[in-house]
Formats: sequence, C-alpha cells, structure tokens
Amino acid sequence: MIKRILGVLAIWVITFMVFKACRHEPLLPDNDEPIAGSCHPDTIYFNRDLLPLLSASCARSGCHDAATQADGVKLTDYSSVLETGDVKPGNPEDSDLYEVLVDDDPEDRMPPPPSDPLTSEQIAMFYTWIMQGALNLECVEEDCELENVTFSGTVLGNLQQYGCVSCHSGSSPSGGVVLSSYSTVKDMAESGRLMGAILHLSGYSSMPPSGNAMDQCSADQIQKWIDDEMPNN
Repeated sequence: MIKRILGVLAIWVITFMVFKACRHEPLLPDNDEPIAGSCHPDTIYFNRDLLPLLSASCARSGCHDAATQADGVKLTDYSSVLETGDVKPGNPEDSDLYEVLVDDDPEDRMPPPPSDPLTSEQIAMFYTWIMQGALNLECVEEDCELENVTFSGTVLGNLQQYGCVSCHSGSSPSGGVVLSSYSTVKDMAESGRLMGAILHLSGYSSMPPSGNAMDQCSADQIQKWIDDEMPNN
C-alpha cells in the first residue's frame, strides 16, 4: 500500500513539473516586478517604447489607423492593440501581433513592402512586452542624459526607437525623406524640419504621426546634438 501511494505521488509530481515547464510564464525583470513609477531598464512600456513604432510603421492611413482598420485591426492605442492584435499575454508565438512582425512572407509581414521590416531590436521589445504580460505601464524618466549625446548612439537611436527610421528609409521613404544616415539627418536638422516634425509644430508633418509625440527627454537630446553643431560621433 505504501509503495502504491509513493508511486501515485511520484507520478503526480512529475506531471505537475512537466505542466509547469510547458507554461509561458511572464518574463519579469530580475529581482523586481514592472510597476508604475520610475522607469525600470528591463521593463517595456507600451506608450513609450511600442506605440511610436506602431504609429510610424503600422497605424498609417490605408493600413491599421482608426479610419481604415485593415482586416479589422486597429493599432492606435493600448486596448485596440491588445484586442484586435490578438495579443496573448505571456505567449508571443501565439499572438497575431508578434507573428506578423516575424513572418518570412513579405506579403504577410507587418509592415509590408516597400516599407522595411522592424529591426531585430524593435521586434525583441514586442516579444519582451508580451512575455512581461502585455501590460499598459507608465513610467517617468528621472534623469535625462544630456552630457554624452552622440549621433550614432543617441540621435539615431531615438529616431529608431520611435519608428522614424523605419518609416523614412528604404526604396520608398515616407514623404521622400530619408533619416537613416548622418548626412540626411543633418540636412533635416539644419533646415529646421527635424525639430519641427519632432515637436509637432504647426506647418510641419508630425513625426511620429497619429499625435504620439516623442518624449521630452528624447527631443531634448536631439536638440542638444543640434546645439552642439551636429557632430558625426
């Protein structure tokens, strides 16, 4: 009888461990959970990190903006992305939003040609966000780094983060404007069009579009680079 009880317990323990191993557990930052407040470096924040990419690459006129909603998908705000993008918190591979970002077929990939696909780093942010529970967290940057602003690491990085480079690159850049190299970004900055677009000033085409302006720190960093005479560093 004791052997039977021990055998049943052993089977139950093994079954439990296998079941647990197959589940998709949220990938939370080490030693901390993503919470509202100051920004955690290992946490993906939807409005700060992802919505600008969606606005620039996907939620455009004729695609997944509020007016068009192609294929019933609207990618202009958190609740719409979660619902119409069929996001499964904790399971990126079963989330339509993630699947279309990594699809090998250009006709099924988002964004579709002639737009360039998102970079591996940008796609990784969507993966991590879903693994972290696809939460709608807010945070406040406590300090804005303005002492060591560089073109390659800061300016281009900010433009990439907000989807400006993916929108303004490739064989058919939006508005005929290219922002994927130092010379083209410098030309836009010298004309005043870069900051006009970033700050959504009257008379300029907003960048990113759909009313989702770049955060103040990122805009201040680009302005600092301009004030420093736009070094190619």
